[in-house]
Amino acid sequence: MQDNNDIIPIGQMIFILMIAMVGAGILTLPRDLAEIVPYDHWIVLLAGGLVAIVGALIHGAIIRLKPRKQYFEILCDALTKPIAYIVGLTYVLYLVGFIGLLTRIFGEVIKVYLLTNTPLEVITISILAAAIYSARKGIEVLGRMMQFGFPSVVTTIVFIFALSFTRSDFANLLPVFEITPAEILKGTPTTILSFIGIEMILFFGVHLEQPKKATKAYIAVVAILLFYMLIVTATLAQFGPIQVKSLLWPTLDLFDTIELPGLFIENIQVVVMSLWVLTIFSTTAPMFLAATVMTESLTGSKDHAYLAAPFLPLVYLVSIIPENISKTYEIMNIYTRYVASAMIFVVPLIVLISLVIQKKLRREEKVNV
Repeated sequence: MQDNNDIIPIGQMIFILMIAMVGAGILTLPRDLAEIVPYDHWIVLLAGGLVAIVGALIHGAIIRLKPRKQYFEILCDALTKPIAYIVGLTYVLYLVGFIGLLTRIFGEVIKVYLLTNTPLEVITISILAAAIYSARKGIEVLGRMMQFGFPSVVTTIVFIFALSFTRSDFANLLPVFEITPAEILKGTPTTILSFIGIEMILFFGVHLEQPKKATKAYIAVVAILLFYMLIVTATLAQFGPIQVKSLLWPTLDLFDTIELPGLFIENIQVVVMSLWVLTIFSTTAPMFLAATVMTESLTGSKDHAYLAAPFLPLVYLVSIIPENISKTYEIMNIYTRYVASAMIFVVPLIVLISLVIQKKLRREEKVNV
């Protein structure tokens, strides 16, 4: 059921997509790149960003072809109803799995840096409960929250990262333009998956005020690509590729090197972690909402709000499956490389091709008539 309170402009959609993409990957992206290629890390990141932009354009094109339709309805039109049910259920399981792994990483980081004596279970359930509450409020509330919160969070983080350049050694970024095409292809899949979250427009496109502007979703990818460029450059310039490979969370370790003389802030990491808590919350909330919206379509329910709470125990169970943080990242890497790739790129591409063919066939039928 859709009313005026469920309509959002493309600007709010872009903010939702941007914050959805900045999750736990931001902590390990410099290390992931350093492990894949020895230099020219920014080129690999750029290649992944370009592929993600193409993905965003595909998603936007789907919304333009089927405006005012839920994603499940679009799947039914493109793939037939039986297949749509299978794909829709797979999307729900994909989102539940990703949120579970993401919140496990969140809990581990918070326990190390902030709440050392707080049980991991309490930290995990707290962020899940907050995200579920936000998801129950719907897309309009979520859009407004992202519109007002995201700029201030990113501006603060960018300012702090900029301070790190005062002690950076840019020789750590050399050599430049020495990477081979084979190395770029090898590293691109990893960087593409740093943009997980762009698929949210598929679930929320039905609420766009002007569906014809859906392809502007690529702006979110461009903005996050530039943000990632800053993070990777700052981290590698500070530590160098060799040292970065030995750090669990190099992005957080970077803040230990920052000093703010004359300011009242004694520990800059407290500020950074506070901002990161808001970021993770803002990443999980849209995904919870997407999962409940798809479940609403699959079950034929008229209201997604009461469907949100049952996801808490499911997501929590996923979060406690890994034995430790190392195992969590191992599962996350496999999960994102195969499952996320299919859900974000392969399925939407098949859907778009099917819709375009159907549109062409309808035109030919009209001409023949």
